[in-house]
Amino acid sequence: RALPRLILAAAECAEPVSETRHEARPVELAAPVAHSLTRLQDLGPVAVDPAQIPMAEAEFILSGGNGVKDWELFHQAAVALGATEGASRVAVDDGFMPRNRQVGATGTWVTARVYMAVGISGAIQHLQGIGACDKVVAVNLDPGCDMIKRADLSVIGDSAAILKALLERVAAWRQEGKRDAA
Repeated sequence: RALPRLILAAAECAEPVSETRHEARPVELAAPVAHSLTRLQDLGPVAVDPAQIPMAEAEFILSGGNGVKDWELFHQAAVALGATEGASRVAVDDGFMPRNRQVGATGTWVTARVYMAVGISGAIQHLQGIGACDKVVAVNLDPGCDMIKRADLSVIGDSAAILKALLERVAAWRQEGKRDAA
């Protein structure tokens, strides 16, 4: 049969022009395709542990910095929110988070839909690393820090108090959902 005319726009996809001739032939399948598909079964959504998601692929990142004084509370908030954990260089250097969780030009560049920076002042390398994030939420005591200036939503206050209030609000929201379902 006649071959369709194609134009390949990407240079890396095009083969160099040569005298080689090509032919298209129909392929006969041994078993009908519809019969094979009956073995597939949709089990629905699968829960994914946010801690196992590489930061470069995470949709929601809760990142901590020098302003986080209660790291256990920070980890609880990440679990409650279903967020992947990240950190500033200072938090990593101080041993609060592993090196593979460092965000920024000297760590991982992230493209999260939501990036929540808790206690991060916003060094230029960190801001470069979050430049492609859709929405940035900043929690900081300093209303003039660079992270607050970059943020789409800013919360000025103590990180521990704000994380506790956030955990309480999440727990209340979940309780409301259980009552509505009953």
